Amino acid sequence: MSEITWGMPVALDLFFAGLAAGAFCFAVLASRRANESFQVCSRTAAFLAPLSVAFGLSMLILDLRSKTRFWFTMTVFNGDSPMSLGVWLLTLFSFIAAFYAIFWIPAVVRERIPVIGRWPLWSQQRVRDALGWVGVPIALMVSIYTGVLLSSTAMPLWRNFALPALFCFSSLATGFAGGVLLAILFSPGKRQEIVAGPFQWLQRSYRVLLPAYLIALLVYLLLFFVPATRQQEVIPLITGWNGLVWWLGVVGFGILLPMLLSMRKSRPGLSMVFTVLGALLIGGLLLRMVLVFAGQVHIVAAAYRLASMP
Repeated sequence: MSEITWGMPVALDLFFAGLAAGAFCFAVLASRRANESFQVCSRTAAFLAPLSVAFGLSMLILDLRSKTRFWFTMTVFNGDSPMSLGVWLLTLFSFIAAFYAIFWIPAVVRERIPVIGRWPLWSQQRVRDALGWVGVPIALMVSIYTGVLLSSTAMPLWRNFALPALFCFSSLATGFAGGVLLAILFSPGKRQEIVAGPFQWLQRSYRVLLPAYLIALLVYLLLFFVPATRQQEVIPLITGWNGLVWWLGVVGFGILLPMLLSMRKSRPGLSMVFTVLGALLIGGLLLRMVLVFAGQVHIVAAAYRLASMP
């Protein structure tokens, strides 16, 4: 292996799969509140989930050198293969997220959908709620899977059992942020209500979620120092250009900044709202990017050393 084989498409797949999982969980939680601003956010997040997972899957297919490999995994089930398990899990989640989103489509538009558009079940909120709660644990498994996929490889930087938890907390943080941010952007008439309602609810949630996110990140790093022989494995991540992105982009901008802003008790302004939500989304993407690229540095360096030997 003399080159980086997992590139930007894989990083985008990991990010959008996690974003979809978090957005779905947020849609289900927000739907429990009768307030109209929460319903707007729930609808937006419900649409975001299937679109994100579809985009992530398209990036995964794009990255495969043999495009038929993806479709082959759909014809067989291998319980020992994280890739096979992941594809089936993502496919199941895709259907659940898509059907859940249909419940939020206005009836006039929904009835134009061929075959299923006129089914009477779409108007039954109890069915929608039941589907949502069935989908939440599957969405959480998707968020964890994005970390399992990396940690099951032989790459030293990815072989860390804290990685699935780190990706899970990141998925929830980014998915919640994506649902509220899109609601603000696409519902300008409800902007103040969304800031006063769902975003302040989100602030309170982040006071617990973001410290857990930070702790998972620290545990991930500390595991490279136990045993001490693994210390060299984390060097490509925390030093050089990768280290700059990791400490300033992921930790500083993507976690600490929104966490500190969420601790504020004052009424949030729009600039603060966009800063918190945007920082979480950018930080979540940078987390996947730097891990994907830095994780392959050791292998590339070793290949170059072997190639240069007489």
